[in-house]
Amino acid sequence: MTEKDQKIYKLQDQLVAISLSPGKLLVYWQLQDEKVQFICEYFYIPEDQVIKGLRLIEHGSSRVLHEVILRQGVSSWVFKGIKPTGNYYVELGVKRSSETFLPLLKSNSIIQDGKIQLTAGQPPSPGWVGKVSTYTYYENLEGSIFN
Repeated sequence: MTEKDQKIYKLQDQLVAISLSPGKLLVYWQLQDEKVQFICEYFYIPEDQVIKGLRLIEHGSSRVLHEVILRQGVSSWVFKGIKPTGNYYVELGVKRSSETFLPLLKSNSIIQDGKIQLTAGQPPSPGWVGKVSTYTYYENLEGSIFN
């Protein structure tokens, strides 16, 4: 596989937030390591000091409600105990210091009304959508209800 072919199959960076239930959000993401390395080199952050984090932010006020430091290799998180009615989004980024957070990805907005999830804007589709084709053959078998 050539380098050009590898770039074609690489997944798009994305950060998606989904309401699991009132007061509980699932967040999952895909972020290329090269982008994190670039940011760290640009801001002079040594590789061994890279700290990735998530921030749950209230829309409108831009107030950070929760901040999570992520372990290496983690690509999803569940926020629990948040207000079951509210408008939120999540940012994935790199901490430069205890006060400095450099956001790299921003999620779709999640509006919770205490019952169901309302999503402002569709979350991006996975990169493989449109590249999958399936054909299913159904046969009427003897004894089938379709005979």
